[in-house]
Amino acid sequence: MPKKSSKAQWNGRDPAAQNVQGKHYFDHDNRTIHPNSGRPRVSFKSQGRHGPDRGRNLKTGLTNYLGEDISMTVGASNGPRQVLVRGKIGRRASWGRLIPFPQHGRREGRQGSQHRPPMFADSNWFKVTIPYGHKYQKDFVVKSLNSYISPDMFVPIMYKVLPNEAVFYVDDPNTADKLYNCDRKITTNDGFKIQVRVKPGFPQVEIDQTLRERMKLAMVKRYVQETNALDLSKFHQDPDLVTDYFCALFRPLMLAAVIDIVAEHIPNLEALNLDGNKLAVIERLNILTKKLPKLKVLYIGENRIQEVSHLDVIKDLKLEELRLAGNPVCAKYKDRQTAYFSDVRKRFPRLLKLDGIILPPPIRFDVADETASLPPTQRMYVVNTDAQAIAGQFLQQYFMIFDSDNRQPLLDAYHEQASFSMTVSYGSNGNKLDSYLRENRNLFRLNDIERKRKLLKQGRLPVVSFISEMPKTKHDLDGFTMDLCLATETMMMIIVTGLFKELDGKKNPIRYFNRTFLIVPEGGGYCICNEQLHISHPTDEQEKKAFTVRQSQPSSSSTPASTSSGTSVVTGISDEAKQHMTIALSEKTKMNLEWSFKCLAEVQWDFNNALAAFQEFYTLGQIPPEAFLPNKT
Repeated sequence: MPKKSSKAQWNGRDPAAQNVQGKHYFDHDNRTIHPNSGRPRVSFKSQGRHGPDRGRNLKTGLTNYLGEDISMTVGASNGPRQVLVRGKIGRRASWGRLIPFPQHGRREGRQGSQHRPPMFADSNWFKVTIPYGHKYQKDFVVKSLNSYISPDMFVPIMYKVLPNEAVFYVDDPNTADKLYNCDRKITTNDGFKIQVRVKPGFPQVEIDQTLRERMKLAMVKRYVQETNALDLSKFHQDPDLVTDYFCALFRPLMLAAVIDIVAEHIPNLEALNLDGNKLAVIERLNILTKKLPKLKVLYIGENRIQEVSHLDVIKDLKLEELRLAGNPVCAKYKDRQTAYFSDVRKRFPRLLKLDGIILPPPIRFDVADETASLPPTQRMYVVNTDAQAIAGQFLQQYFMIFDSDNRQPLLDAYHEQASFSMTVSYGSNGNKLDSYLRENRNLFRLNDIERKRKLLKQGRLPVVSFISEMPKTKHDLDGFTMDLCLATETMMMIIVTGLFKELDGKKNPIRYFNRTFLIVPEGGGYCICNEQLHISHPTDEQEKKAFTVRQSQPSSSSTPASTSSGTSVVTGISDEAKQHMTIALSEKTKMNLEWSFKCLAEVQWDFNNALAAFQEFYTLGQIPPEAFLPNKT
């Protein structure tokens, strides 16, 4: 037999063994457990056995009945032979019934079969001990046991011959159950019966350099270069490893070592098969995102994954095909296939095939696309540019009065039958919104119909009275955004968002707001007939940018409260509003009321333009001294 090469060849195989056409991702040279059996051991498809467990044929103790012959049926594998045991006078139970006395340590099951011992219930790995097994060849012991449990087969893991016994391991509870029933059922040529002892357990194997080299050799034969795929299904049963090593990938350290080897030699791997490795905890697979970034196909079926949420550790993989069939999690979706597809696709939005079923094409809007980018954000959206100046001027006057010490002039800004409501977001921020919560009209949290009615302010007097009781504020006018969603001859709908600071004299917390105004013409100007105010906490980024000096832009677009030069909206300003604007400009510029009034009138009562004009002329030294004289009484 030719000697195997000890050097792993990842990029080539024997040309005679290649058959590119018709191959699947993980098709590779099949292995055989026994050279003469011709049974393939490694296959991409599941090799699990189906059907109910066959009953055990435990050796039953002789039961003595009074004057009767008892028919003892031996196991089905020994044929339909029946043994008649001549009855003797037996013992009578204390309660007067005739009862059989089974052999100590054995439990009689229904219809003569024996149930699996309790120790087999929750285990997946078993140690099989053959007392005096050192007297027999390994092939004889394995073939005898396989013949007895036929048509089932097993692969002995780490078969070792010790001074007084032979030991190996199996990885299937049903196989362990059947081997458990082989005890003293197989007779050797010298007349001795083979004893079989089975108990849960698996060997501990140290991951050293020798084992790593052996694993590399095994993985080379499992790598399919044509599809860039690696088949590691049932890796612990690989014929190149099973004799000397227990390479069970359910052990986190073993799994990490295998992935490291793969990442070292084939970092561009596109398909990986981990079927049948009894993986229950897959947290170590989170390194696949960094180690194998081009992985598109992953098979982790026939394992022990319990919850779909366990897949979150690998959700960053850009998988196009995934296999989960055979895991306990799939049983939870037995009658909910649509929910199953949906829950898995939430983790892998690019997924095209799941458990061999082709999924509908993904909605590209829900999938991150590196080649596509969103358009830049706009601070303002208007459906009618003619209405922009009116809306901007209206909001400028409104917030100037709102931030003043006296909000009563806002009576002119509301319709006689105006409606107003306020909602508040709950959050864990240290600056709580307690001062607003008692007036919070959140319909999702409020069930009392009478309270809902009271929290809706109706009529301009109740509305302005409520607004006047709110904390004093200062709005960041330069940070406003405005959407003019609707503009007709009879109505305008304006949505304004931004930040304001509460002037409570202590912490001065910053709040985020969203106000929706429904504005209608009234007399020579406009007034609010309906308003909704929402207050919440700002994001960290918003709070950092609040009240900072921003790069100057043309006044027509820098703030939604500004207006284009040359557009006269004087008819929309009441005398009382002009008076408040004059006072505000005087406080900011230190000019007297007369010159402040002149400055506002020259710029069509645009407060921002008036302030900008003052700063420009003041820098040039063109403002006369009398502008700063005290106000005339």
